[in-house]
Amino acid sequence: MTMYRVTIEGRTYEVEVEEVGQVEPNEGDQKDAYKQTVAKNTVQPKATSGTEVPAPLSGTIMSVKVKNGQKVSEGDVLLTLEALKLENEITAPVSGTIAQIVSESESVETDQIIAIIS
Repeated sequence: MTMYRVTIEGRTYEVEVEEVGQVEPNEGDQKDAYKQTVAKNTVQPKATSGTEVPAPLSGTIMSVKVKNGQKVSEGDVLLTLEALKLENEITAPVSGTIAQIVSESESVETDQIIAIIS
């Protein structure tokens, strides 16, 4: 066993780590699982063309201010995204009609499509 000293938030701990042999991580499985999770949580276009609105940061959708089919103008607030303990208002980059938008309380990743404006 190998002894290590670890400091977490100013507190020091001594830990023993047992070596159990060489384990090869299967990165492909982890990447595939991540891609599937992101794809599942992404707004899926239903043969809808338009301007995609990506999430600027990873976070949680706190509130959605618009509904599918609603007309919006450039600069209108679409939703509020909580990221890094801050609430960020996401605005419409173009004028048009909301074709699709994420749901409240949904977790999103950076660059995930959160709305489509046609």
